[in-house]
Amino acid sequence: MRVALVRAHDDVENTRQLKAILRRAGCLPHLGLGYIHTALTQAGHEVKTIDVQAFGLTDEQLREVLARFAPALVGVTTTTPSLPGALVACRIAKEIGATVILGGPHTEVFAAENLYHPFIDYVGAGEGATLMVQLANALDAGEDPTGIPGVVSREAHPGLAPMLRLQEIGWPNRDSVPVGLYHSIMAKNPFATMISSRGCPFQCSFCFKQSVDKRKSVFRDAEDVVAEMRELVERWGVREIMFYDDVFTMKRDRVYQICEEIRRLGLKVRWEAPTRVDLVDEKLLRAMAGAGCIRLRFGIESGDPDILVRMKKESDLGVIESSVNATHKAGIQAFAYFIVGYLNETWEQYERTVELACRLPLAYASFYTATPLPGTTLHTEAVAAGAIPADYWLRFVRGETVERVNFLVPDAEERARLAYRRFYLRRRKIGTILNHMVTPRMAWSVASGLASLMRSESNQVRDI
Repeated sequence: MRVALVRAHDDVENTRQLKAILRRAGCLPHLGLGYIHTALTQAGHEVKTIDVQAFGLTDEQLREVLARFAPALVGVTTTTPSLPGALVACRIAKEIGATVILGGPHTEVFAAENLYHPFIDYVGAGEGATLMVQLANALDAGEDPTGIPGVVSREAHPGLAPMLRLQEIGWPNRDSVPVGLYHSIMAKNPFATMISSRGCPFQCSFCFKQSVDKRKSVFRDAEDVVAEMRELVERWGVREIMFYDDVFTMKRDRVYQICEEIRRLGLKVRWEAPTRVDLVDEKLLRAMAGAGCIRLRFGIESGDPDILVRMKKESDLGVIESSVNATHKAGIQAFAYFIVGYLNETWEQYERTVELACRLPLAYASFYTATPLPGTTLHTEAVAAGAIPADYWLRFVRGETVERVNFLVPDAEERARLAYRRFYLRRRKIGTILNHMVTPRMAWSVASGLASLMRSESNQVRDI
């Protein structure tokens, strides 16, 4: 059977990031589609991945590509903020005569609700690499797919397809989309993305990964991880690798094994990974730096102790400061994520967050606006507080509203803009940014990003 996998255009609504920043951040490979592509190919299906964002396709060009390939089944992936663009892709796929399934993080919260749209035949909930293979096999054999775990239809919702260890699937396919089409403001080209583990046992109140399955942690063996890194370097000429685990250092012994395997093979590649401030120490940081780690991404989120408790971050300011300082001392750049405009956040609490960001030895920081995504504790709290309508997300899924969900404090977006200006438009920080401009594309993105910050309404800048 011919199967097309689609990431639609980035018609993003309800983004937590400022759109001026989001437009310049880059376009990263979609690992989920890569793994599903591999699984379908191994099952004997003919697969084409169409990354509309990487190829820069218009809706009509997507229609032409799909019509030429003539797939019997089209899978479209989406997050909740990117749903409007995904719905356009689903409609186009149905118009060329394909069976259509919508999947991705969004559909684990809203599964049956998306079937409101007549051009969607099925919704995928859970492990895409499993449910897509079983669905394609059933349709190819002329069988009724009703009852396949994770394949939600108008007749049945058989629950989530269970999460697999990634080693059971194989490495994600990278042949469909040239590596050079992807770019990031943070990485030197060519770069690649990887996942060495999945799952997060923590339950931060703003995070959409709240299902029981998502809280289970599954890990790849160190040898398999480094073998994939080696192929990326030797086959694709990759210079940097960005890990997108939920928490890279969850199992510290495995991280030591990865670092040792990198050194044993003499592999020369720069890499970065996400983790938590309470899951690193000086010894581990030195080992990672010695194995090529150049950057760690920390979800710090707030500089106010009370908001950290409400976020269920399970960290405190002392741990935050010691871990970021230790990371800097080890020669690894620290990148921190912060959330501003949290529910009932006062100006004083906001100030503590920005002051912490400016005080820490951070190479980079990102400031998101608090967004009560469906299925999160924050959403429940925001509805209870009367900050957002209880039916907002259902109306958004149905396309009955195109307006952004309410900010949880009226000036949240301006707080984020001001935080960016105060962090980046300091004399010593601008010097760091200029040193990072290693390619023309990166130079344009950084320069235009700074210009957009300076054009914002307020020009309060501190030299902290």
